[in-house]
Amino acid sequence: MIVTLYGIRNCDSVKKAQSWLIANNLTFDFSDFKLNPPDYTTISRWAKSVGWEKLLNKQSKTFRELSPEQKVIDDEEHAIALMHQYPLLIKRPVLESEKKLLIGFSESTYNEFLL
Repeated sequence: MIVTLYGIRNCDSVKKAQSWLIANNLTFDFSDFKLNPPDYTTISRWAKSVGWEKLLNKQSKTFRELSPEQKVIDDEEHAIALMHQYPLLIKRPVLESEKKLLIGFSESTYNEFLL
């Protein structure tokens, strides 16, 4: 199974996901949002798969720093454009395999879908 983990290196949830993958002997590629931000097409695919509301992290420092006008998100297209402009708005980690897309880290979810 080919697995790619997206996020940022210093994120605790990303570190937990990496540790889980290593402990379960799953090979994965890591893509850092800061060094290699996802393109518009990728973010759009993720949003269509899980819903932009789940993908957009409104609890993030980046979201809190947006202007009041930017925080008013009317639709998926606007949300995707905002996440493309500010990749750290994407909830982390994003784990993508050939068949599944998981947002955030949950050991039970990883166990269910990856083992």
